[in-house]
Formats: sequence, C-alpha cells, structure tokens
Amino acid sequence: MSAPIRTPTPGVLSRLFTSVGWLLLGGVTVLAVAAALTTFVEPPVTLPPRTAQAGAVAITTILTALAALRVGGRIVTSTVFAATAGVASVLGGWPWLESGMVAFTCFAAAVLAVSGTRPAHRPGAMVREYAIAITVASVGAVAAAAYQAPVRPTMLTNIVSLLAMLAMLWLARRIGGGVSGLGKRGGATIVAAVAVIVVGLAYSEALRAWGSPGLVDGLAAARSTAEDRLGALPPTLELLVGFPALVWGLATRSQLRQGWWLCGFGALGTAGIATSLAEPGVDVGVAVLGTVYSAVLGLMIGFAIWRLDMLLTGPRGRRARRAERTKPLRPEPSRTRPLV
Repeated sequence: MSAPIRTPTPGVLSRLFTSVGWLLLGGVTVLAVAAALTTFVEPPVTLPPRTAQAGAVAITTILTALAALRVGGRIVTSTVFAATAGVASVLGGWPWLESGMVAFTCFAAAVLAVSGTRPAHRPGAMVREYAIAITVASVGAVAAAAYQAPVRPTMLTNIVSLLAMLAMLWLARRIGGGVSGLGKRGGATIVAAVAVIVVGLAYSEALRAWGSPGLVDGLAAARSTAEDRLGALPPTLELLVGFPALVWGLATRSQLRQGWWLCGFGALGTAGIATSLAEPGVDVGVAVLGTVYSAVLGLMIGFAIWRLDMLLTGPRGRRARRAERTKPLRPEPSRTRPLV
C-alpha cells in the first residue's frame, strides 16, 4: 500500500505565493528600469516610442505601492493614483503634470529608500542597508529622468527634500511613541540638523545678497577649480546631514527606536539622489560622480559619528562591551511588512 500523499498546509502555500509574487515584482522592476535607462543608453534594437516613459510610469507605481506598504498607507488607492496620473502625464503631454510626476516619483523613492531599510548592528550590515537605500533612490532618479519633464532642479530638490524629511519624521513619531519618546539623543540630533540646514541656507542667501563681487567671484572660481580637478562636487546638505544621519540612524535603530528620528533626516540624502538626474540635459557623469563622492564621504562621517556616540554613551570596559554585543536586537517588521 502506497503512502498517502501529504498536501502542503495553507501556511506553506501562502508563503509560496508570496515569494512568487515578490519575484514577479522584482522581474517587472528590472524590466521597467531597463526601459527607463533607454533615456541615456541607445538600445541595440528599435523599441516602440515612449518606452522610457512607460518604464518610468511602472517604476513610479511600484515605488508608490512599496512606500505605502512600509508606512502603513492605503496601498490600493496610492497605487491606482500613481498609475493613473503617470499614464495621463505620458499620454496627455501636459508639462505641469509631467513635472508633478517627477516630484512625486522622487518623493516616493526618497521615502521608500529610508523606510525600506532594516536595523544594522554591525558595520557589514550597515553598509548593506546603506547600499540598499542608495539603490532605491537611484532607481527613482532614473525614472524621474525618463519622464523628460521641464523642472527647476533647485526648487525640485528643495521641495522633495522637505516633504520626504517631514514624511519620515512623521513616521518616526508614530514608531517612536510621539515626541515624548524622542529622548536627549534624538532632540540633540534634530537641533543640530536644523541648525546646519538653517545656517547653510542663511549663509547662501546672505552671500548672494550682500557679498562683495570680489568674494563671490573668488568663491565661484574656487568651486570651479575644485570641480575641474575632482570632476564633480558633492552636494553639501546630503554630505553633512542626510547620509551621516542615515548611517547613524541605521545603527541606532538596532537598539533604540529613537534611531528612526535620525533616519528621518536621512531622507535628505536619498531625496538628493532621487532628484539628481531630473533636469533634462543634465551631465549624467557629473551627477553620478557627485553622488558617489557624497555617499562615500557621508558613510565615513556617519560611521565616525556612530563610533564616537558608542564611545561616549556606550558601556565602559571590554566585558561590558562584549555583553552589549550579545544583547538581543530591537525587533522590527521584516522588509516586506508595514512598519506601523
């Protein structure tokens, strides 16, 4: 008598369908990115018109759906809106809608790049999560460029950075139990980050309004010389605030939920990447090189700040530090689950 055939349990089937669904989504994303990349690279075969824009719409839809999933938003409503608005912008050809879709895509990419990460307790895991965030933001940058919409790059970067930072701080507030759960470390970080932003903007405006022609021309010449020698210059805000805050937040989240407040300012870095290619006719090589400089130096600065934080606030003595490393990490939902 043959042994009875054992059928899979519903739990196994559910996990199987979920895995297949994520694989299909990954395949569609790869195809969409390849289609959007035809904006920069001439394909070896003749493709239908608007192939790049179709890829951009698909990327925008996927980024929106995943971002809504992670922040606990309305996935179906957000996805339908993104797809409908994207198709309308491509078929209608309205410049205002095309520019709006660029901003929307960059915003979704910047938010997903940060919210899609996992806590990182060790340097290797930190670099991995950091690379994931940069990759997601870069996918958004490719989609934004594929729309080929008229945009003002400075205004676009400022708007997307502000909205992405506010969205991530709102998420940090929900995860961290409100402002009362901010703690001294989170409060000091917010004050320092806001101070850097305000001082940088105020200095730029004061220099533009009241700086002497000689000083302005000298700074412009120094900047031009440095750019000629290095090939590109890293954006200041991303370098000094966005990327270091993201690295520090990834490490802090493994033990303290206040790390999400740090990651909130990390959206400034991912927003800078997402908007870096949006301007039509931008020099791709210069933009990519500037992003690489900013990401690498920001990683080094963030890692140094994290180690200094551990040195000042961590346990004293070798035995205490060994015990600290063996402590269980703070649990967070998996990468494919809502955070709240």
